[in-house]
Amino acid sequence: VQHRTHTIYQVLTYRTTEIPLYRVCPLLKMMEEQRKTTRRVLTIASIILLILLNIFDLVPSKFSEAPRQLIRAERHAKGLHLDYVLDNHTANVYDPLKETDTAVYWHIHKASGSSVKSYYTCMGKVMVDRVGTSNGHHEDKQIAVWENKHHFRWVNVDSSTYDGLTRAKELGLGNSGLADVVVTALLPAALAVFSHSHQARVFALFRHPIDRAASLYYYRQVSSWEVGQDVYRPDLADVSIEEFYQRKRGTQDNPILSALLNKDRVVETLTDEDLAKGKEILEQKVLIGLTNKMEASMNRFDTYFGWYDDENRPKCRNLFIDQKVNSNNSYKRVEPGSQLWNEMAVIMDYDIKLYNYAVHLWHEQRQLFYDTVDFNLVQVL
Repeated sequence: VQHRTHTIYQVLTYRTTEIPLYRVCPLLKMMEEQRKTTRRVLTIASIILLILLNIFDLVPSKFSEAPRQLIRAERHAKGLHLDYVLDNHTANVYDPLKETDTAVYWHIHKASGSSVKSYYTCMGKVMVDRVGTSNGHHEDKQIAVWENKHHFRWVNVDSSTYDGLTRAKELGLGNSGLADVVVTALLPAALAVFSHSHQARVFALFRHPIDRAASLYYYRQVSSWEVGQDVYRPDLADVSIEEFYQRKRGTQDNPILSALLNKDRVVETLTDEDLAKGKEILEQKVLIGLTNKMEASMNRFDTYFGWYDDENRPKCRNLFIDQKVNSNNSYKRVEPGSQLWNEMAVIMDYDIKLYNYAVHLWHEQRQLFYDTVDFNLVQVL
């Protein structure tokens, strides 16, 4: 009787004594254990489903939800799915180029990406970017190439959003062979669009993270055309860049490494292991270009993909690489060694280390071009 009285007292006073209710009620305790078991089973089943979707590369017409689940799950599966698409959907940078490979440009914002996109559009390459679904092509039921009045060409999908990449997967972009260049900032999700038989060939331009961040800070104050991308921030005009980064003291902000590893830069803290993984990906899977070596970088890209002799190349190069006609973002540079530079360097430490490794790889990758026929090596070094 005394034991039962004590148990009843515990039940009646569990809120004030902070004792969970299920610990003093056998029925609730059993229900809590069943709930935990169910949650474990569902988690394991979700992982198994994700693996099976990747292994069997389900046909979109028969399994319309499979690609959608794949892209949406990709954001949450983290290492499991990232490793899979890197190993199976992405060609090694040193392996010979195959006819079934597709060039995928990893667009790092404020690293001359718009110039590169305009350059290849001008050259007449079939592009995949956010323009692809304009003019009503977001309603197309089959994958196809369309051409505008200037004879520029796009595949009718959008590679700039997760929903767009989901649709691209559903319509079979990866295996279609229609695209010459896929442009995306969402690299891991874009790699999921491809397959073992039709792989992505990744290339990218890298810019020093502090210079890139300063450029982006001023760009966000005026970029009213960036609708729906959480880029336009006119309120930043009332905040100095020094004050903006003073507010970030004690935090880390490494958007490049976070994007490469498919991590949420706001809530997921990066580690030394993440940096090592990022370096490994760059070394094995990415053809490196540098914004401070634009001429040589574009020569490398065009030589690597067999575009160097394109008849439109000289004209397009002059417009978008040499003259930079679509680059009009002026800003105050951060002086190396200044207090602001040093504060920013602490905040974006991992991105700077990743950039320095990209510079190292730039020099290593020159060996890819030693055997280029009738090509002036000075132009790629």
